[in-house]
Amino acid sequence: MDFYTILIFFHLVLFAGWFGGHLGVLALLRQARSPKLDPEHRGFTLRLAMRLDRIPRTAFALTPALGLTLAQSWGSPARGGWLAAIWLLTLVWVVFVWAVPRESETPRAQLLRKIEGTLMVLGGLTFLFYGTYELFWGTEITARWLSLKMALFGLVPLTALEIGAGMHRLRPALDELSAARKPVPAEIARAIDIASAASLVLYALLIAAAFIGATKPI
Repeated sequence: MDFYTILIFFHLVLFAGWFGGHLGVLALLRQARSPKLDPEHRGFTLRLAMRLDRIPRTAFALTPALGLTLAQSWGSPARGGWLAAIWLLTLVWVVFVWAVPRESETPRAQLLRKIEGTLMVLGGLTFLFYGTYELFWGTEITARWLSLKMALFGLVPLTALEIGAGMHRLRPALDELSAARKPVPAEIARAIDIASAASLVLYALLIAAAFIGATKPI
């Protein structure tokens, strides 16, 4: 068994944690929206979704660095010092995921969330534009399927940010509803629906990227 095969295994583990974890979060969000659930259990359900969300967020943080490590075999320019810097940034990101709860409203937490969002957008745009360039015009990456996969992955941060923003808005509101024992208002239900729709788009992107990586159609 070589090192590449081991990396492939962990790449699959991250996909399972990312996809499966988000399915659990989506199921809890839909349950929290149900009018059959009493307000006290509704707040508990969303808190559980918040905690479970750390698993797919961790998998998401680790995926780019691991993917770029694998992509060295196909001509990826991220190698040496650049790849080491990406792994260092990844480890900092993972620490952030577990150290700063989404619901925290301290100035430090808000600043870190803005930094995280900015880095996610910049990283996503880098993957999108570089993957698209290599797919149609570039020659650095030898496999076109990898270029397509990178371009698709560049769209993932947009959906992930929408899910995170929705959950961040929902937590305080549902805690308040739990204390007042009121039904879910229309704006809260809509926020859950938007986060759920973003999750479905995320699943489609993940499945498409996994399919391209497994079948290498181009």
